[in-house]
Amino acid sequence: MANTTPKFRIYPSIGIARLGNGPAEKDQVIFSPEIPWENLYKTDQEYLTKDGRLKKQAQRFYIYECDDNGNPTKQINTSDFDIEWSVEVANKKPFWYDFNNSLDLSVMADNQNLSPNFVKDKLAPGINAERRNPNVLNQGLRVEDGYDYRKDLVNHPGIVSVDEASKRKEIKGEFPSSRMSKSNFSMLAKRMNVDSKQVNLGTVEYDDDGTLIFYGADGISAALNPSDLNTDFADNSNWYDDICDGRVTASIRKKSSGEKYELNDATSAAWVASAPPDYAPQIQPLSTMFDLITGAANEHHASELATVFPMMYRLYRMQWVNLGDFLAPSFKETIDELIAADKFKYMYTKEPKAEADAVREKIFNMFRDPAYNMANEPIIPSKNTTDLVNRGSGTDELKLPYYPGDAIDYPGSPAQWFAIPPMIYDQLKKWRDGDFFTPESFNFKNIDEMGEFYQEQFLVSAKDEARKPLLMTRAVLETLYGGGFHPGVELTWPMRHDEMYSENSETFKYIVDNQKYRIGAYGLREVRLNLATKEEQEDIFYNDFGFSMNAEDVRKSMDGRSKESWLWKATPGDLTKWMGIPWQSDAGSCQAVYVEKQYPIPSWWAANLPVHVLPMDSYKKLLDPTILDDTKRNIYANRMDWLHTASTGFIGYHAEGGYMNGLINMVYQWKDIGVVTGRKLDLDIDGIPNIVYVAYDAKDN
Repeated sequence: MANTTPKFRIYPSIGIARLGNGPAEKDQVIFSPEIPWENLYKTDQEYLTKDGRLKKQAQRFYIYECDDNGNPTKQINTSDFDIEWSVEVANKKPFWYDFNNSLDLSVMADNQNLSPNFVKDKLAPGINAERRNPNVLNQGLRVEDGYDYRKDLVNHPGIVSVDEASKRKEIKGEFPSSRMSKSNFSMLAKRMNVDSKQVNLGTVEYDDDGTLIFYGADGISAALNPSDLNTDFADNSNWYDDICDGRVTASIRKKSSGEKYELNDATSAAWVASAPPDYAPQIQPLSTMFDLITGAANEHHASELATVFPMMYRLYRMQWVNLGDFLAPSFKETIDELIAADKFKYMYTKEPKAEADAVREKIFNMFRDPAYNMANEPIIPSKNTTDLVNRGSGTDELKLPYYPGDAIDYPGSPAQWFAIPPMIYDQLKKWRDGDFFTPESFNFKNIDEMGEFYQEQFLVSAKDEARKPLLMTRAVLETLYGGGFHPGVELTWPMRHDEMYSENSETFKYIVDNQKYRIGAYGLREVRLNLATKEEQEDIFYNDFGFSMNAEDVRKSMDGRSKESWLWKATPGDLTKWMGIPWQSDAGSCQAVYVEKQYPIPSWWAANLPVHVLPMDSYKKLLDPTILDDTKRNIYANRMDWLHTASTGFIGYHAEGGYMNGLINMVYQWKDIGVVTGRKLDLDIDGIPNIVYVAYDAKDN
């Protein structure tokens, strides 16, 4: 916890900008959401430019004045303050370690994100990780005054500042870097007999209202040697990409008094990370990064419907991006059965007791227990071995959710499959037992009506100036996956530990608290990363654990008194260094996961990287008045592979024959794949909703 109370803070405290090949212009991008759920039902969103390029997602940052407790009260403006923004980002991926699995799976942690059974039962031991680009050495370990070539693997452009006089700057980077060289060229590039490549990491802009806009980069990835192909989902030597992360700071001067404030420490500064595109921006991950950060704080939460409904609604809406969640068996089918039988009310009412208890019991039993008591669910085959001993399948039905988990490397481990975090599972158990609060006025006929109610609560909350900036942070974090991690889509497993945060505490118990409603839904939090000071950064920026890193290194680092505790002090590049390189390989490699049964078909990261979609051609057919209603039902039910929209080849779990071609092609085709977005239908045909979520690409513009 910070020792000083900030007078000003930057919001959101953690921002996300997503890559796109469209221009970095504020009228040609989409912005990160600032209110949770605000965009869920919009049908006029455009994610491609008029010439068919994929729009970047930009992140806007604000400065808020705070009260004596450090809580935000009002946004400052340019009429009262002179504002200078500074951004320092880096890409450390080539410098860091290979990804095998999450190393914290062998470390006992005191939080509500991981079951202790991972360690106690050795469900998925952490696998040692070797350095990426292992051929690049620190010659200082071999000869006196030898050059540390590994530092050239970090793309670190330095600090970029903008203000009213100089409003816009590109963050100019290079790989390999010459930053640590005494000459104006990279020593590593010279040694490899290649030229350094300009790899810009984004653009920053001072907007007219004094806010900062951070635009993600162009999504460019390549190998230093053009003949080097990306043949691994996460770890490819000699490759670079333009993902990054780092600190966002500001210097402000009050015009009336000349007082100056520096917003550059862990209590006041913010952080930004760039990430791959979100190809289904209106479909949220089942378990979000907000859930995970809340679970890291290990707090008690009141029992209410609002702690479990968002998870269930997100799972219901996964039907738009994943066939396993659209067909039977599925959570959607169960909810639709309740709606058809006029029993949906038992999701939120407790009477009559026998009927309501039976409905909640049935739904609860569909979910996997995150304690992972040994189960006999189907086994995901190994990519290396397909003999009868290692292949196998369990005889039990697959539990929800139908997604792989952290232990994908261990066929036969129950943790091959993802489970909702213990924090949410415990709330789900209380809901099953009738230990939950629901507003008395609830009278919903279906799940979308209830979803619209909770959306309205977030919109109401955003009218409160004190809640609005905290909602910004929550809105961003709810777009990010909160597990399983292999390594993940945007950020990965260190985010589920409280050591990552200098501040992670509840500011408002309720998102809405008025005479009509009191809605908690885990409340609103002040979340600040554990930022290294300027002096600490100079000491630890290039730290690593030597030739390999293991779970014992992580265990030691969690002791704040140990020399390894630097791992949890954030310096630019530290959040994204764990992710795959190039990002396209991991983004495209995780699609359907085939086990022996045809139903359900599990998948990976469908909320951000869809698997099965309703294509635009089908949507156009549904609008054709000459087609019979029965035929339209068939068209609506016919989903296609998401990757059909580009010539990547079919890729899924890391074993298919087309897998390598898919990895390679994704580097070039990522910008041409369809974006899933809401569109009006209003056909008045039974079984077809009024809003559908359709994949469209440049050909459909």
